[in-house]
Amino acid sequence: MAKSAVTIVDIARELGISKTTVSDALIGSGRVSEATRQKTLLVAQRMGYVSNRAARLLRRSQTGALGLYIPGHVRNLSFYMEFAFGAADESALHDLDLTLIGRGVGSKRRSGPPQVDGLIAVDPLDGDPVLESLLGSDLPVVTVGRILDETQSHPLAVIEIDHYSMATALLEALRAAGGRRPVLLASDEKFSSSYTVDVSRAYADWCSGSGIEPVVIPLSVTPTDQELTATVQRIAAQNDVDALVSVAQGLAGRAAPVLQSMGRRLGKDFHLGSLVGDPATELRNPLIHAVDLRPREFGHEAVNFMREIISGQASETGRRNHRATLTAG
Repeated sequence: MAKSAVTIVDIARELGISKTTVSDALIGSGRVSEATRQKTLLVAQRMGYVSNRAARLLRRSQTGALGLYIPGHVRNLSFYMEFAFGAADESALHDLDLTLIGRGVGSKRRSGPPQVDGLIAVDPLDGDPVLESLLGSDLPVVTVGRILDETQSHPLAVIEIDHYSMATALLEALRAAGGRRPVLLASDEKFSSSYTVDVSRAYADWCSGSGIEPVVIPLSVTPTDQELTATVQRIAAQNDVDALVSVAQGLAGRAAPVLQSMGRRLGKDFHLGSLVGDPATELRNPLIHAVDLRPREFGHEAVNFMREIISGQASETGRRNHRATLTAG
C-alpha cells in the first residue's frame, strides 16, 4: 500500500505546534518567528512534505470568478440569501463573477474543482461530503465560521462572529427584562457548526454562572409548524421556564403566536430571544431580543478577504472578525 502524503497536520504533530503556525511558516506569512519558520521548513523537508502552493499560485486570477458554497438544507433561510446577495454585490463591484456551488454528492458532471479563483464556504459542517470534496482542491478557501475537523490539512482562512459574546449579551438582556430561566432551542445534529458549538457553550456557561440547570431542546433549523408548535407548548408548560432562546433564524418569531395563544404575555411573563434575527419577524419586533448578524455586510467582508488572499495581501490561514449587533426587545 502506498504511503500517504505528508500533511501540515503531520508536521504540526512532529513539532508540537499548531497546524496554523505550520501553514504560515511554509507559506511565508503570518506572525511566525524566523527560528520557527526555519525549523518548520527543515522538518517538512525531512518528512518529504510537498507543498501545493505553486499549483495554487498558478490558478490564481485565471477565471475572474469566486465560488460560494452554502449547505443545501439551509439555503432557504434569509441569512444565507442576504449573505449571498452581499457577496454578489461586492464581487460585481470588483468585476468578479460569483458562482453558487450547487453540485451534490454523486454528481455526474465533470470531476475536479469548480472553475473559480477562490472558494467561500459558509457555516462548514462536520461530515459534509460536498465540502470535503471542495477542500480536496488546491483552491484558496475562506470559511465563514471555523471548520470543526481538526484533521483538515487544507490551508483555511476564517472570518467569523464572536457568537459566544453575542449569546452571552442576549442572555443578559433577557435577564434584565425579567427572563430568569431560559431554555435553549438548539439545532439538531444535522447542523453542527462552530456557531452552534459557540452559542451552546455560552448558554451552558451562563447557566452555570447563574446557578441554574441548563435545558437544551434540539430541533431542526427548518421545522414544520406542527413540530415547532408541539415543542414550544412543551417548553411553555414548564412552570419555572420564562424565556426561550432560539439558535435557528425565525423560530422565535414563529413561536410568538403559539405562546400568546397559551395566554403568555410576551415581554412581561415570558421572553423571547433569537441568536440569528430574522429581518421580517424578529429584528423589528419589540417583543423579541435578537442578534442582527448583518449578513449583507458579512458577504461584502468575506469577498474582500478572499480578494486579499488571491492578491497575496492576506495569509491563506488569516483570521478576521465580523461585528454583529443586539437589538433589544
